[in-house]
Amino acid sequence: MNNLLLNYHDPVFSIVLIILIAVAVALMTHGWNLYRREKLKQRLDSFLERFDTASCSLEEENVPYEEGMAKPLLMLARAFEQSGNYDKTVSILLYLIRHSDDDELLIYLGRVYLRAGFLQRAEDIFLEILSRHPRRSDVLMQLELLYEKLHRYAQARDALDALEAQGEETAALRAYLHFLQIQSDREHDRESKRAELERLLEKEPALYRPILQELFRLDTDAAWSRLDPARLDELLDILWFLPPAQLQLDIIAKNSGLHSLFYARGELSEPPETPSGLFAVDLLCAARKSGFEKGDLHFAYLCSECKRSFPVSFVRCPGCMALNTVKVEERLAPQQPRRGDTLF
Repeated sequence: MNNLLLNYHDPVFSIVLIILIAVAVALMTHGWNLYRREKLKQRLDSFLERFDTASCSLEEENVPYEEGMAKPLLMLARAFEQSGNYDKTVSILLYLIRHSDDDELLIYLGRVYLRAGFLQRAEDIFLEILSRHPRRSDVLMQLELLYEKLHRYAQARDALDALEAQGEETAALRAYLHFLQIQSDREHDRESKRAELERLLEKEPALYRPILQELFRLDTDAAWSRLDPARLDELLDILWFLPPAQLQLDIIAKNSGLHSLFYARGELSEPPETPSGLFAVDLLCAARKSGFEKGDLHFAYLCSECKRSFPVSFVRCPGCMALNTVKVEERLAPQQPRRGDTLF
């Protein structure tokens, strides 16, 4: 009878028991993962119903999904995005998301909605992703950008707090948020805003261009007092379009670069003694000195990060969303019949 009893101290029995427990745990884990994946899929399907999925032109009966379609369709979606055809980009992404559990596609959809101006849809997607992956710094960055656009600065700072907790550098973004708040503040008077902008400029010289542009709107004297002739190239377009009433000729006359710029513009009659170092400005000065006064400057704005050029100025690049990467590019052009409105 004793021989029939299991020997719980037998090494073979212990090994078999461990193997059985491991198999049971593996089966339970696999089952739980399948269940969790199915629940996530159901949740995603329910989530996507909140969007206008009827706009998806790739219907299952017309284009049955097959393995291998994802990569070429994704390339097509990116091509449509680059051309600004966001409707077709969204259509392809919705089709792919319904046949995939890849969260990267959902994040991509959120970015497209953000660029297309569907901010509520973008916010819904980013918050859905963060509910599953709270440490996704790229999604937090997109959410911060979205709250910037919505002027919801407190929530933008919350996103930055989460990024900073993960070791991300946020000082430049915080300074830019502060600038936006001052700019949009309607409760404080012009003097208070001017003083706050000057304090910010002391701490964040990278915001020199947008702060000077705002100071020219608020207080011309303060703007001229803060103007750095060594950084004339950063403000070339702003100064070129200043109305005559905002010029301070005593400051202009003391600096060769400013003298050249406003001689080229036609505000000063005496030519500069030394060139400014700005090629287009010096060419206009030489032409005017020779009697030709029909030249003008046109401007474009290059992002030093993504190298794309835009017809209007920016602090955040409209293409890559990089901060403080604008480079002002001037070119000679025939003078227009009238100067037109200023930038202010």
